[in-house]
Amino acid sequence: MPEPQTIQNFLLVGSSVFLSLVVFMCMMRAALGPRFSDRMIAAVMLGNKIVLLVAVLALLIGENYLAEMCLIFAIVNFLLLVVLARSVTEKDTKETIK
Repeated sequence: MPEPQTIQNFLLVGSSVFLSLVVFMCMMRAALGPRFSDRMIAAVMLGNKIVLLVAVLALLIGENYLAEMCLIFAIVNFLLLVVLARSVTEKDTKETIK
């Protein structure tokens, strides 16, 4: 029977590969999205998946400072969402005024 550490490493590497593929798909959606809202949602999803990927890699290599970087990047990602949502709502209100 394999050791628990080996199983954990296998699962972490597998989830890293899966998250890398999901990040690539989010980048494609952000580049090819026909509407601005599609691109905005893909950018926020991309940020969330990168936070998850860095957190998994922090567990895999055992570096604690990467978890703190995940928290900082998650806050920046949330601010990105707020700024993008505000720009969309301002754009909509300007169009309805005209």
